[in-house]
Amino acid sequence: MSLKLVSFASGSKGNATLIFSDSAAVLVDAGISYSRIKEELKSFGLAPNKLDGVVITHEHSDHISGLARLSNECKVYAHPLTQRAIYQRVGEVKNFVDVDDFENGFFIGDIEVEPFRIPHDAAYPLGFSFKAGHARCSVATDIGVPTFGILKNICESEVVLLESNHDVDMLKRGSYPERLKERILSNNGHLSNDATARIIARLSGKSDVRTLLLGHISENNNTEQLAYQTAKRALEGCNDSYIELSLAHQGRRSEVFEI
Repeated sequence: MSLKLVSFASGSKGNATLIFSDSAAVLVDAGISYSRIKEELKSFGLAPNKLDGVVITHEHSDHISGLARLSNECKVYAHPLTQRAIYQRVGEVKNFVDVDDFENGFFIGDIEVEPFRIPHDAAYPLGFSFKAGHARCSVATDIGVPTFGILKNICESEVVLLESNHDVDMLKRGSYPERLKERILSNNGHLSNDATARIIARLSGKSDVRTLLLGHISENNNTEQLAYQTAKRALEGCNDSYIELSLAHQGRRSEVFEI
């Protein structure tokens, strides 16, 4: 049994990632328009009403902007505190699934979903790992600081979508208001390239990770090239690394990664 992961969009303008097995399809976040989600799914022989579920990491608009319309056609999985926060932001969203003891995980079709906590300024932010047979992948973005819990949860995945949001110097010199800069740099903000490099050093040679997909790259305070080069230098400092790097983009989907 295999899993495939493809990022439809990753960044502050919208996030959506498709995880699918031979018999189930799960969308992680719905932060892009319904029409774009529908168009992207079509490339994989899917439609919104053929999704087995949408899993929501947290309630910020770049993760739920397409959810209200999408929820008319498929089930939605979110922590109860995130459900409440979504209602406060956008009003009613249909087809929420009640999951007993959400944090202990659940199945969507043949895909096992394993939530884990992340530090971010949201009601109850979560990352997720997905497992089918021996195949496992993870989505971990919108992270203020690296934690042992995050490392523990992603280290057994072969493919990981990991945030590399900003270059600290670019952010500090940039045009963002000081309050927003402080938020991004805080322990409940976003991972810098350097923080992501530290995670990579911890994973290299000591985990099952074989592909790191760098995502949620800021269009104002980072570049794809800078994020990639910072991560590459971290890997070059690890003589026993087998990890390959790739990029998730804001305006187009990534390549498809099979586990």
